[in-house]
Amino acid sequence: MKRQQIRSTTDTSATTVLLIGLTIIVVGCFLGISYLFEYDFYNKDNNGETAKTIAVQIYSQDDCEMAKDFYKSMLNDSSDIALAKADSVMQNNHYRLGYYVDYFSPEKTNFVFAVFDTNGRLLWEPSGGYSYMLAKERTDYLGSSDFYVTDENGGIIPLKINYAILIDENQASDRYKTAFDWIDAANTLKYFVFVVLFVALLIIVILLSLVTINAGTTDPETGEIIPGFIDKVPLDICTVAIIAFFAVAWMVIGLTSAADVNMVLNNLVVVITFVAFVMLLMTYLMTVSVRVKMGKFYKNTVVYMIYRRFKRKTPRKVRKAFGDMTFMGKVITGISLYIIFEASILIAMAYLGIFGGDSARIFTMFLIVWGMTRLLIVPIFVMVAINLNYIREEGEKLAGGVFGDGVTDKLSIAAFKSHGKNLDQIRKEINKAMEQELKSERLKNELITNVSHDIKTPLTSIMSYVDFLQRDNISEEERKKYLAIVAKHTDKLAVLAKNLIEVSQISSGNIEVKKEKTSLNIIIEQTIEEFALRLEQSELIPRVSLPEEEIFIMGDGEWLWRIFSNLLNNACKYAASGTDVEISLEEHNGKAFVRIANISKSALHVEGDELFERFVRGDSSRHTDGNGLGLSIARSLAELQNGTLDISVKGDIFAAVVVFDKV
Repeated sequence: MKRQQIRSTTDTSATTVLLIGLTIIVVGCFLGISYLFEYDFYNKDNNGETAKTIAVQIYSQDDCEMAKDFYKSMLNDSSDIALAKADSVMQNNHYRLGYYVDYFSPEKTNFVFAVFDTNGRLLWEPSGGYSYMLAKERTDYLGSSDFYVTDENGGIIPLKINYAILIDENQASDRYKTAFDWIDAANTLKYFVFVVLFVALLIIVILLSLVTINAGTTDPETGEIIPGFIDKVPLDICTVAIIAFFAVAWMVIGLTSAADVNMVLNNLVVVITFVAFVMLLMTYLMTVSVRVKMGKFYKNTVVYMIYRRFKRKTPRKVRKAFGDMTFMGKVITGISLYIIFEASILIAMAYLGIFGGDSARIFTMFLIVWGMTRLLIVPIFVMVAINLNYIREEGEKLAGGVFGDGVTDKLSIAAFKSHGKNLDQIRKEINKAMEQELKSERLKNELITNVSHDIKTPLTSIMSYVDFLQRDNISEEERKKYLAIVAKHTDKLAVLAKNLIEVSQISSGNIEVKKEKTSLNIIIEQTIEEFALRLEQSELIPRVSLPEEEIFIMGDGEWLWRIFSNLLNNACKYAASGTDVEISLEEHNGKAFVRIANISKSALHVEGDELFERFVRGDSSRHTDGNGLGLSIARSLAELQNGTLDISVKGDIFAAVVVFDKV
């Protein structure tokens, strides 16, 4: 049995990817907001200063260690020539000193430092950079680090490195600047992140609703929903499984946070957990939707299976009352049972002590449980509301004389499909008549437009070049060139006029067809021979396949030649250079089949039947020669001789098949 998705697999995959991406965004927003609160971004006048101070404390630890090593390396040389050595370090291959000189240069870092003794006396600072004493007056980001060196006798000399993080317009592009830029960006977007969070949550709800509405696989013949593997698992088991997963996920997140693991790892666990939960929730909503569409929402449950075992013991009156209940009555009953189920869960959680603790924790847990249950039921209510809205809108359209697509395929609940089929049946015949009328009107407008274009273009060109020819200041060579162009466009108008006359004669039946026993082999060979030069000029290779035994039909040789010449002429105009033109003649079941096929220069974006409409061309830009009448004339001539001409288009493959009765 062939199966057909209500929506394409591509759409489902795209929705899944979007849900994963949006879930990551939502979790990221939640984590980001928590960090923004933690670092006082939302405190008045803070503006990320706390985060900047922490960033300086973290990054300055490494820089302080390197600054200490820099100073110790300088002490290895005599104090009188230390700085000289530092300036000529690259030339003397003192790699270590050279590295530090470059690292602490103003172009590379905003870390400015100096070495002091315990009395606060300045001992040394790198040359060629900013002065620490000046830098500390221009920034609030200051710090110090103690260390010691040994003298010649092995004595310990305590020292201190004081540093400042210089912030100005000429700030170097180091990690301090990068951190400050990100912190400033976070401060700018600290309220916008709430908007992103709201929009992402809204889109997630919308996507979950759409996935729920469009879930299921349908049989194209009967339109019935075919359940999948997950749809055969009892629904209450699925419900327990998703609740259990949420509980386990909550515990995993709590344990990860309590274990004080790396922040990145902790955040990764949170993201993966929530993505998995959303995917499970989507699967759960889809299977609920399928069960609702099949009208078996409650039947495939453990509770219902238990109920069936005791059904015979239920009084007949009670069973009859439920069976005769209206649709709205069943909806109200279902909502009531859901409320009872929800209340039972909350009471059970309170009884088990899950709601123990302070009032804030109780309120938080209540919101989580309430939100989860609403996430399960909202898509179902949305699906019912959308189905009812479809029926209402289609009824209004019919009343207003607007006839669009059918409504049955839009409906996803079995109880509403019967109403949709009634509306579609009303529309069907009216729609057919309106489509025919619209098609006739479109063809009339296209005919007027295309005739005007194909006549106006050469006439405009002729008038322009005649004006040039009337001038006295043109050379004889230019005059010949212009006359050739005028002659070319005149020929095009003559061909157009001839074709229009033929079309008119064929349409009115004012054309003489002399039917006689005619060999298709001979007609085809003559046509190919006459087109040999044209095919060669177009760089086309004819591949001819004719049977050894001649095939005869009753037809007019002149008009048969015209049919095949129009088809070959069409190939010469539109076939890609260097490709084959396949010409074959075969006989099947008393019919003669002539097939002419070629590869077009570009893919054709029209149906085969549209190419038979007058003035319709495969080249929609109308830049090639031709007027779009050749195929229409060929088909009419074939029909006048009791034959048919059909065209098939598959991508860039164009194939014409002419069929006649064999004699």
